[in-house]
Amino acid sequence: MSLSDAVAWFEIHVNDIGRMRTFYTEVFGWTYEEIPEFPLGAYSMIVTGAGGPPVGGLAQSARRTPPTGESTVVYLLVDDIDGTLDAVLKAGGKVDRPKMDIGGNHGHCAVFRDPEGNHVGLWAGR
Repeated sequence: MSLSDAVAWFEIHVNDIGRMRTFYTEVFGWTYEEIPEFPLGAYSMIVTGAGGPPVGGLAQSARRTPPTGESTVVYLLVDDIDGTLDAVLKAGGKVDRPKMDIGGNHGHCAVFRDPEGNHVGLWAGR
């Protein structure tokens, strides 16, 4: 795989950054590094449970309206889709597409919506 084929960063645009930090911490155990005085508003860089450098960000947008229909979906690799979907529901999210077999030994996927309506995909097993 070349570097142009790899995902380098992802952002989830939100209205209430504090609420969404709590949601993603409860579901995935993420921690955050704040960017003080970010010119476009509050911004939290996401550090995954695997540690290492930040891999994405939560960006606060005061003018954002809830999404309508599908938008770009980033799929996050998890060990247990069912357990993760349970955590999503407990933290206030909704299952948009339940776990399904991709076929051909490619694993399983599911899609949920966070409390602000963002689509986030889950991928497990190959």
